[in-house]
Amino acid sequence: MKTRPPLVALAGLAAVAFHACGGSPIQGTQGGAAGAAGAVGGVAGAGGTTPGGPGTAGMGMAGMGKPGKPGPGMMGMAGQGGAAGATTCTPGVEGSAIVDCGYPYTSSNPLTSVAFSESEVLRAIQPSGGPPSGIVRLFYNDEHALTLGVRQVVVKSASGTTMTEYAVSPLTTNPGAVTNAALGTTELAGAQSGLDASLRPMWPALFLTDITADINSRVGDWQQGGRPRGPTEIFGTWKSAVRTVDTTVTPNTSEITPDTDPAKNAWNLGGGDTVPTGLKSEGFGAEARWSVSLTAGHSYRIQVMVHDGDQNKAGGDSGEACVVFCAGGAGGAGGAGGAGGSEPPPPACPQNETACGPGTGIDPVACPAGTVCANGCCSYIVQ
Repeated sequence: MKTRPPLVALAGLAAVAFHACGGSPIQGTQGGAAGAAGAVGGVAGAGGTTPGGPGTAGMGMAGMGKPGKPGPGMMGMAGQGGAAGATTCTPGVEGSAIVDCGYPYTSSNPLTSVAFSESEVLRAIQPSGGPPSGIVRLFYNDEHALTLGVRQVVVKSASGTTMTEYAVSPLTTNPGAVTNAALGTTELAGAQSGLDASLRPMWPALFLTDITADINSRVGDWQQGGRPRGPTEIFGTWKSAVRTVDTTVTPNTSEITPDTDPAKNAWNLGGGDTVPTGLKSEGFGAEARWSVSLTAGHSYRIQVMVHDGDQNKAGGDSGEACVVFCAGGAGGAGGAGGAGGSEPPPPACPQNETACGPGTGIDPVACPAGTVCANGCCSYIVQ
């Protein structure tokens, strides 16, 4: 197995990682000057007062967001310089580049080698709030509209062709807005699944890992068998797609055909949140928003992935990005536009399929031969 490559900057992606007010500052492991004061929304956070030495960064406290005001206070930035090392929940800063998820790399698990060819369509991630529920906002923009889900599955077999219809929330106005959106088929395995050829959800999906005990944990990632969470709200423009499965060949094959694009909306999100400044527009903008249950004092790794509206690359055109979220102490700070929907339960494995992954079933390495733990289910590698 190769050594995992270091995380690298993901161009064009901005992030804001907030520490809920009432929590203590989290130390990083890069030394340098004292942290700068936080300055986003509410009362600005105080800067770190002690310059960081090797392995210790100065870190500011979180500011207190006021209800109805844009955003909570942002933590002070870690000082630069000093010896580098693993971080413990260091927040990102809006407008700066964010590290990617650390994939692909070669291992005995084939999912870690899956390439994400369209990560640049994820323009920004903004986690905010605090226990018991936080909000994660993802801003998308591309030359094609976001794929919201699979509305029809066509299965070709020796006995003929069948077509099964699924509900995907229509774009009734442009731009549009919908709460608790219908995402088409969210089956996690089998011919009727809503997955691409690489077993990734076609709907916008969030994967969560509690990293409180282990900052390097990735057990909730899609690549490790984590279960996808659907968004609670969608804004802007989107479209659906058709999945065609051919069972007359061995191994079976699948193909995704997106619908026609709606009219371009640029960054007009139709009631969504304010778009971070400086983000590129290629014509079709959208915001996906998740409501996420949080535990006070815990920290989380958030992985998000989407599919664009083109789907012309082998395995599927998909983008992913990750950010660390510090849930902090009791009570979240006020943010811009709360989530209108409650967190839906992640989809379950189909009947007779084996559940796997963290908190859902067997150890991923125990999946039967010829299958891999994807989306919390032991799934055949080719679908």
